[in-house]
Amino acid sequence: MIHADVNRIMTASNKHTRSLKHRDLARGMSLPMGWSFGLLLLLMLALVGHAVWHINDLDNQMRVIVETHNRKIQLATDLQEAAYNRHSSLVYQTLAADPFARDEAFQLYIKWGYAVGKARNDLKAMPLDAFERGNLARQDKLVEKIVLVQEEIADLASREEVAQAHATMAGDLRPLNLEFTNVVEELRRYERDRIRAALVTTQGATRDAIRLHLALGVGSLLLAGLIALATRRLLARHAHTICQQMAALEEAGTHLEHQATHDPLTGLANRALFQRRMAEALVHAHQDHFLMGVVYLDLDDFKQVNDLHGHAVGDALLQEIAQRLRHVVRSVDTVARLGGDEFAVILTGMANAEQCADILHKIEREIARPAVLENVPIIPAGSLGCVLFPRDGETMEQLLKAADERMYRRKKARKASKA
Repeated sequence: MIHADVNRIMTASNKHTRSLKHRDLARGMSLPMGWSFGLLLLLMLALVGHAVWHINDLDNQMRVIVETHNRKIQLATDLQEAAYNRHSSLVYQTLAADPFARDEAFQLYIKWGYAVGKARNDLKAMPLDAFERGNLARQDKLVEKIVLVQEEIADLASREEVAQAHATMAGDLRPLNLEFTNVVEELRRYERDRIRAALVTTQGATRDAIRLHLALGVGSLLLAGLIALATRRLLARHAHTICQQMAALEEAGTHLEHQATHDPLTGLANRALFQRRMAEALVHAHQDHFLMGVVYLDLDDFKQVNDLHGHAVGDALLQEIAQRLRHVVRSVDTVARLGGDEFAVILTGMANAEQCADILHKIEREIARPAVLENVPIIPAGSLGCVLFPRDGETMEQLLKAADERMYRRKKARKASKA
């Protein structure tokens, strides 16, 4: 009986001892594993936190850079548009025979001058680097010269000395305007390049961050691998967002450039792009010794269309004329809307004068075709002036002036024949 009780006590004691040993072994194994797991978990949490912080920091930096440079691009575009409209209102002052129309053009001239100054002041108020400050300094010098010449032309127009005003405009103002447009365009290109560089840097930093975190995740345990996978997915989403932003910004830059160089109503090249392409075509014509034609087109009685049928019909007529001009010329030629109801065509690489005459006849026939616009029957009519390089002039100013004069002679003759 006593022996049995002793055996029970010894058995219970052995079980308790084994239980203590197992508990100590488990505690001895769990402590390093727990510390290792905790350290690994802390490391992975730190990696995830660093990844999120790094991506957000890059995203914020990119947003600041992109928004700043996009704002500068927009201001440069506004500056180009305001300068173009100011020049156009000055041209209308020289062309207007009615004193009230001349005064209205003068008021627009003042208005767009204020818009030019506002865009430039807004640019100067932004953070600028050495190139941007230098570009604005070049603009300052050109603006001083342009304002002096514009005031001289406005004064000549007010005294109805139209011929002298046109001569000053062609000889003095157009080169300055072209140089000013090129200087502003340099600023726009510079800002676009800065955006691209910022995007490339951000994309490279993002790729480096992805490689770093993936390399650390590969050497970890299963939990580290799971956390690394989650980190990779998080980074992939951010990288996808950045790539989407980059594509959207590239598209926005292309859209802004198209807006700056094309007429919003017809989609044709505007005056600035027309002058740039004509300058390029003249260089090639000089080098390769081929003929180049310039056609000026001014719609007849366009004001009556607006007055009788409304501006919606007038806009539809301008769009129809633009479509017809695109259809009749070759793909290498440039069709532009210079403003109002004035269009121009650059005919490059002409084989001979007869080819230019054939295209001119096609344009005349195409323009004169009847049309139904907004349920209103319209029979368009226009006056054309065509010149050839080098027969009618060797410079842009000479050719444009000659084309303009021929177009107005045709218009005057057409009106005389109707009287």
